[in-house]
Amino acid sequence: MKKISFPFTILLLFFAFNTYAQSPFHLGVKAGANFTDLSNNLKDYNSKTATGYAAGIMMRLDIKKTYIQADFMYSEKNIDFNGEFVNSSSSELKMKNFEVPLVIGYKLIDAKIVNVRAFAGGVYTSIEDAKLTSESVENVFKNFQKNNIGYRVGVGLDLLSFTLDISYDGSLNDIHKDFKSRPNTWFVALGFKFI
Repeated sequence: MKKISFPFTILLLFFAFNTYAQSPFHLGVKAGANFTDLSNNLKDYNSKTATGYAAGIMMRLDIKKTYIQADFMYSEKNIDFNGEFVNSSSSELKMKNFEVPLVIGYKLIDAKIVNVRAFAGGVYTSIEDAKLTSESVENVFKNFQKNNIGYRVGVGLDLLSFTLDISYDGSLNDIHKDFKSRPNTWFVALGFKFI
């Protein structure tokens, strides 16, 4: 295994050195963990943060120190519920989504091999599936809004062709038609730019 992984690591680093500064357009992949809570006004239920994941592709266009980035992501977000009407000690809401964030960023530090960035923009989310592990909570969550608009703010680090982003997503509209229900998500993602 070591014989295979060492040459692969060298090849990846060589590729990173040769691609990080060649073009203002970048294409890559990213994946990471998300931590989601739900702001709601339900009297009988409390929500708490649970962990999910996201993965997809990213496209970035550099314009000097400014850049525009669009991602196409598949994500699974989980939210835990508890309350006196939950049959078990807790119930989990699982949402499978397609997300398209579009952000404008600025490079606070723009060095040759490392960049430190700040960014902000919007996120379109399409909820493809939503399931609950408890029937008592499922009766409450029947009318999901499939399409949602939100915002994203965050900071990032580029090292050669590798990226690290930490962002916060907030919703501008409720995901449920009958009561206040806005997901709040922290997202930590690692990426690699092929171009």
